[in-house]
Amino acid sequence: MRKVFDFLYYQPVIDAAKIVMIPNKSKATNYKLLSDLERLEILKEITGAQRNKLYVFNDYLELFKSE
Repeated sequence: MRKVFDFLYYQPVIDAAKIVMIPNKSKATNYKLLSDLERLEILKEITGAQRNKLYVFNDYLELFKSE
């Protein structure tokens, strides 16, 4: 999971295909991780689509917003 977070800090908007390729785990494990990160509101799905979904690491991006 550490590799996923390291990658998210580098690229905070990501699609499922990239998350699946990061760690050396099975696709099923990686999709479960993606689902868990979304459920925990660490990632937010932003497309509303069934396929080719995009996820954003919103809390990290919020650090760079100016008021």
